[in-house]
Amino acid sequence: MIEKMIRTRRLAVTALALLALGCAGRPEADLVVIAGQSNALGYGLSGADLPAEFRERDPQAMIWRDSRFQVLEPGRNTGSPNRPGAWGPEAGFARTWRAARPDRPLYLVKLARGSTSLAPSEGLDWSPASKELFAETSAEVQAAKAALAARGLQPRIAAVVWIQGEADAMDASAARAYRANLTALIKAMRQGWREPAAPVVLARIPDFGAHASEVRAAQAAVDNADTLTFSVDAQGLPMQADGLHIAAAGQVRLGQALAEAVLPMIR
Repeated sequence: MIEKMIRTRRLAVTALALLALGCAGRPEADLVVIAGQSNALGYGLSGADLPAEFRERDPQAMIWRDSRFQVLEPGRNTGSPNRPGAWGPEAGFARTWRAARPDRPLYLVKLARGSTSLAPSEGLDWSPASKELFAETSAEVQAAKAALAARGLQPRIAAVVWIQGEADAMDASAARAYRANLTALIKAMRQGWREPAAPVVLARIPDFGAHASEVRAAQAAVDNADTLTFSVDAQGLPMQADGLHIAAAGQVRLGQALAEAVLPMIR
């Protein structure tokens, strides 16, 4: 793990230094993308479930919503069109990130849809080849970058947070293909978003679903194979009664763990 961190720092610093050569004089803006399915969304949660200490607004933590950056307010502007009041790991993530980097604003882009697979499917999925959720997220990322550039900033994707896999754990063929599909997704993110050194942090799914162990193993394998990919384990977090969706306390802990996993790699 220590050797991986050293190699990662060298790669990231080199890539960012090259980027800075063409952007002299423009302050960098940290952009974090949060994507996935229902546990990325915060299914079943609302503002009423938000711990009191997370209700105070931080004007330097913002989220891209309705084609503009707004101050992050979990439970108000963190959901999806069907569940606008949902909130998830962004609450703990943003607070942990900002505590570690108090002199730099944080800009979030979040797109999460419940019951969506990474493998191509008849419904919405995250496969880059499907031109569905990946394409939608890419459009939001590019729009957010353009908005930051219009402010005179140099946007960079400081991290990608990926919380997904439960849908694939329900299907044997999708679970078998998960490692290859996740590797392809990360490659498409870095290439399509022009961020070749973007760190990616994964939440390994809770042990729910007939093929969850295979998906969890695939996530760990992608972590081990990629010096710029990291993972944290969602197994053992407080869960809602359905056993599938992470409870409020668990979402806070997950967000904190995801931030702590990737922050050492950020310049």
